[in-house]
Parts: sequence; C-alpha cells; structure tokens
Amino acid sequence: MSPMPLLEIRNISKVYGSTTVLSDVTFTLERGETVAVIGQNGAGKSTFSKIVAGVVEPTEGEIYVDGEMVSLYPPRNALKHGIAFIPQELAYVPELTVAENVMLGRWPKKNGRVSHREMVRQTMEQAQHFGIQIDVEKKMSQLKLADKQLVEILKALSKRARIILLDEPTASLTDNESKNLFRMVGRLAREEDVGIIYVSHRMDEVFQFSDRVDVFRNGRHVASEPTRGSDHETLIYHMLGHKKENLDSIASRSNRGRKCVVELCNWSNNGIPTISNLNLSVHEGEIVGLFGVRGCGAETIAEGVVGLNTDISGELVFEGNTRLLFKSPREAQNAGIAYVPPDRKKQGLVLNLSVQTNTTLLVLRKMLNRLRMLDFRKERKLTQNLSARFNLKYQGLWQSVGELSGGNQQKVLLSSRLALAPKLLVLQEPTRGVDIGARLEIHRELRAIANEGTATLVVTSDIEEAIILCDRLMIMRDGQVMGELSGETKTQQEALRLASGGA
Repeated sequence: MSPMPLLEIRNISKVYGSTTVLSDVTFTLERGETVAVIGQNGAGKSTFSKIVAGVVEPTEGEIYVDGEMVSLYPPRNALKHGIAFIPQELAYVPELTVAENVMLGRWPKKNGRVSHREMVRQTMEQAQHFGIQIDVEKKMSQLKLADKQLVEILKALSKRARIILLDEPTASLTDNESKNLFRMVGRLAREEDVGIIYVSHRMDEVFQFSDRVDVFRNGRHVASEPTRGSDHETLIYHMLGHKKENLDSIASRSNRGRKCVVELCNWSNNGIPTISNLNLSVHEGEIVGLFGVRGCGAETIAEGVVGLNTDISGELVFEGNTRLLFKSPREAQNAGIAYVPPDRKKQGLVLNLSVQTNTTLLVLRKMLNRLRMLDFRKERKLTQNLSARFNLKYQGLWQSVGELSGGNQQKVLLSSRLALAPKLLVLQEPTRGVDIGARLEIHRELRAIANEGTATLVVTSDIEEAIILCDRLMIMRDGQVMGELSGETKTQQEALRLASGGA
C-alpha cells in the first residue's frame, strides 16, 4: 500500500449563511479500501458526499488526491481526478442501450459516422475486464434497478475512475441483488485498487462489506473504526450520542380479547405471485407484519386491503362488516383505512409543497370553517401537534418537503396518514432509506399508535424491523403464508428459514 493516501480530506467545513452543516471534517481513503459512511439524517453525510463529488464547494479545508492538493468543484474537476459519484437517483437515458449510455459523449466514429459495432465491442471489453455481466445491447429501460447501477459503475470505470462514491446503493435492492453488487464492488477494490466510499443506513451490509466505517453526527466526523473490531451498539452510540433504546419489551403482545378490525377470507388471484386461499386478521392495538423477499406476495396483500389491487377474489371483513374488496384507495380511506406507500417521493408526498400542506392534504375538508373556507389556525395546530409527535426537524411549517432529509420526509408522510385517525393503518417499508435515529422514532410512534387502539399491518423486507416491531409475523413466500411467528418463536433465524423455504 502506498504511503500516500488515494484521497485525503483535511479540516473541511461548509457554511450556508449562519448555518454550519459540516465542521472540521478530516477523512482518508486508501487504494483498494472500502469505507462505509453512516449517520443520522442531517448528520452531514450528504454534504460530505457532495463535496467529494464536486457538487458542493467547501467553505474551508483542503483536499488531496495522490498527495496533490486539488479542487474537486465543479463535478468535472472531480471526474478529472478520477472520482465518480453514483447517486440514488441514477442518471441515464432510458431509450438508449447500455453501450450507448456507457459511452455517452464518447461514441466512437468510423468514416465520420457513429460506429455502433465498435461501441458495443468496447463496452463488452470493459464489462468483461471488470467482471460485470450484462447485455450491453439492451435498452436501459428494460433493465432491473440493480443492473442499472452496474451500468453506472461500468460507465465510471470506463472513464478511469479510481474512487467510486455510492449513495445508498442498496436502498431499493433485494438482499441477493445487494450481495451481488457488493461482491462486484469488493472485487474492484481488491483487484483494481479502486477506492470505494458508500453512504448507507443498513448496519448489516456495513459489517459484511466494508473495511472501515466512519460515523458522522451533527455535521462532525465523530468516529472511524475498522469494521472487524466494531459492533452494532458501538456504532449506534457514535451515531446517536447515547445508547439505543430497546423496543423488544413492548412488542409481541397478545391479541386475546381484542376486537378484530380486519379479516381477509380466502383471498386468491391469478397474478404473479399467485395467492391461494389466504386468510389473515389484524386486531385492535395489534401490529401484524408480512415479511418475505421482494415478490413474495406481501405487497399484493397490502395493495388489496387498501383498494389498489382489485384483481383478488375473496372477502374482506372490516369492522365486523363482510364485503368484497374496496374498489379504490379513496373508498378504503373513507371507510377508515390509511395507507403509507413504499416510495414516499413518487407515491406519498408532493415535494414542492410545504410541510403543513402535505400533512393536511388528505383532511382539508375537516380544516374548513363555517364559511367553507380553510381555517389556517386549525390547519397549523394539527400540523404542529403531529410534527411534535414524530419529533420532526424542519425550519418551519412553510418549508417545502423536498428540502427535508429522508427521515423527516417519512415522518411527514406518516403524520399525514395519522391525521386521518384511521382504524387500520397499512404500511409498506415504513423505514426504508431512513437513518437509525429516525427509524427508532418511527418505530416508537407506531407502537404508541397501536397502544391507542389502531390496528396496524406492516409489509417489510427488513428482518430486524419485522422482529422488533411486530406482535405477530406472517412469513410469506411465493404468495403463500409459510408460517406465523410470535413470542419466543419470533426469531430472525426462524423467519429467514421460512422465507427462504428452508426445512
């Protein structure tokens, strides 16, 4: 290993007006090293990443690449110094092929015309060299998200990137897709001496795939530890500044004597995955989880309950009334069902509207006064109460939701559904892409909502969340319930065994 770090950041700070978002951060990256960067939302990870990527110019500090002091701003400078940034929102042209995207701006020519044959040849050669298996003649729009990420990495490597910065690369991937991605990234680090920095909220992958983990808190770089010598509790302590709360004791309560709020009777469909004669119930004050890998059928069940999927036969008993499935989300909502979708940005929030408007959007009719005009005082009071309940961090109720961190956006989404005062709350991936602090706050509030009597149905692919949060856990695979876990049987090992079809 060279005595000179591949990347060295010395005493970097970033100030916006009177607000310091990053303070005196020092960081190094060696050749062939994989470093995970973790921290709560608002800890400074995003600003740090944008400085490394050349998107944001630091207010103070120095940056060195191969021992030479450089300026990474703007992004073309970062790229010139071998730094490639792969954000969550991937940048590609959907209707162009993999090869055309990889070589974008550098299409080879022959006799004055673009040579697609040469473009394909060069891209295939690069893919084979770096061990990336992909059909380079397929359109990007035809690829799975995991393959699109591989294309972005291939594009970066084809531009001679020596440092790859990944922002939440596995937020929307399955476990197998995540493992494949990190397997390939690890090979790049070992065999090509590429330095890898990746921002993550997922503790399990941090321990599996990184050499070192660096922790940010309140705009400061507070810890840097070899992964092998650390543990979950230590990292959580660094992230929060205090020990993690234990929620285990308040889960796994009995539903005995509690009123059944919703019951699914003999649900079947002809789709994929195929659901056949499925039965499920959720009682007052109970949190029931549906756990399994993506495509197990849990999403189909949740969408059926809230009126998003009407291609299901069977009965739904809601509040003691037997009926066919709801025909639309509005019908389900009017009956007393609130739904938290898995993608807050595309399905749950209006990002350019304010915190207050997003919070009250579904209950605006209740905000009208006698003259049928919007009562701003009433609207503000409701928003303030719900924001306080979720410990929402924001500049003001007027701030647009798009300016908030992912965890705070999720809290606004949950607040807007809680404003409906639902009898049944249905959630898909309630803490996807949020930090450990926001995750704990959301879990605590979901338990408080259940304690107030709300029946809750949670779809999650996060095994730790499934075990900690849910009173009863239904394990799904290929559209079937493989088993029900509660109490002492509700363990990660048993849940994973059933979800994978193990004996």
